[in-house]
Amino acid sequence: MGASRPGCLVDGYTSSAMLINYLHKIKPSINIQYRQQDGKEHGINANHVPSGVDLVLLPDSGSADFAEHKKLRERGIDIIVLDHHEVENNQESKHAIVVNNQLSPKFDNNSFSGAGVTFKFLEALDDRLEVDYANTYLDLLALGIIGDSMLVSEKENRYYITKGLKRIKNPLVKEILKSQEYSTGGVVDITSISFFINPLFNAVVRSGSKEEKNQVFEALLGDGTEEVYYERGKKYEPLTTNTVRMMKRVRVRQNKLRDKGVEAIEEKIAEKNLLNNKILTVEVTNVLDPNLSGLVANRLAQSYKRPTLLVRWDDDNATLSGSARGYENGYIKDLKGYLDSMNQFIYLRGHPNAHGVKIIPNNLIEVNNMINKDLKNIELDTGSYDVDFEIDMKHLTKGFITTLNDYSDLWGKGVESPLLMIHSINVNKTAVLLQGKSKNVLKFAVNGIEFIKFGSSEEEYKSIVDVEEKKSRQVSINVIGKASMNTFRGQKTPQIMIEDFEVEEAEDKLLF
Repeated sequence: MGASRPGCLVDGYTSSAMLINYLHKIKPSINIQYRQQDGKEHGINANHVPSGVDLVLLPDSGSADFAEHKKLRERGIDIIVLDHHEVENNQESKHAIVVNNQLSPKFDNNSFSGAGVTFKFLEALDDRLEVDYANTYLDLLALGIIGDSMLVSEKENRYYITKGLKRIKNPLVKEILKSQEYSTGGVVDITSISFFINPLFNAVVRSGSKEEKNQVFEALLGDGTEEVYYERGKKYEPLTTNTVRMMKRVRVRQNKLRDKGVEAIEEKIAEKNLLNNKILTVEVTNVLDPNLSGLVANRLAQSYKRPTLLVRWDDDNATLSGSARGYENGYIKDLKGYLDSMNQFIYLRGHPNAHGVKIIPNNLIEVNNMINKDLKNIELDTGSYDVDFEIDMKHLTKGFITTLNDYSDLWGKGVESPLLMIHSINVNKTAVLLQGKSKNVLKFAVNGIEFIKFGSSEEEYKSIVDVEEKKSRQVSINVIGKASMNTFRGQKTPQIMIEDFEVEEAEDKLLF
């Protein structure tokens, strides 16, 4: 008898689906129970494991849950952890078998995801059982590696991503790709998976109901033949079709909650002058859905160009816990390491610039004071960029953008798309548009090249069109961005995806 449960976001989903599908394949009669966690919780709670279970399998989590391991062993239950998260002081469990690439000096790839560790476990079972089933799940392995932002500069990760994306077999993943063909242009690569596929899984983990999460996982485990009744359409339809529609609906719901949360937090930031602190720290107990803390912290970090901590009060143990997100273009390159050096946090769990935090309130006050003193002479409101090309607009050609875009299947974490610094883009103010349902897409075109910034704002738009109270019809804009290609109705248009920009007034002249 076995028990398993999905871990965090898409890596947890794929790890668990690989494991359960494999076990059913080698022994169809096996009795497997799994439990969906609430929100983005990690690890295992021994009280949630029902009686009669012989073995607990923990994909993508559980390495540091030492107390829970002990409780389960005292009940006669074995535990196997298949994880990739760091453990403080590399401590090893006395009551569980822990397979973790971070704890093994013989395994070089520290940037392997939970899905990667799970896949290696399945390969070992293949060898032991003299079968060849693990490769069936290469597509899920690729999604897990991409979804957890593992380095694609690591050769092993690149190898599995390349193989996995060439052989998409999972019925749910195939259906999502089909439904997103308009957005992806039919291209299946790291970028399209990152922007249009994995966010649907992540939205369900963060904002989906228990029933919605279960449906997604059941669809991942299915063979594509299952049907459900679609109430609105008054008909039965494939489970995968119904699930993809639901996932898109949940993401829209999540984004509305995210935007509402950002707005409320920004009001609090202004009201309490929180930008006077070198690291933006906001208490959000009654302001934000706990499952959206990381998502919103990331949005704020990018918006204010400084590391961000969002914490909430925990009545059970009188602590503050939440999410921290770094600003990678800023002064602090490893937020987790920086905070850990202060020896004030109960824990810091996760990645260098995306992790959970827990701390005693008085200690957080002390940390804030320490940071403000340490970074007193450091300006954090501006980002610095390591650009690959610096080009004057008059030398920027469509062919150059097209050439860079031709290599788009290579880009990913650790091998990012080249960053361009484009000087002196002279544009008429009337040609600058703010589009989209939420009015958050900034766009203008010069010489047949589109410049576009998603997640923009009315303030950014006005920073261009209101320069010098409109005395000049034109502005000169310097842009930091990446090359892309927009395909619409068979027509391809070179694009620059704006990451940042600055504006200065330009002399009136004819624009061609």
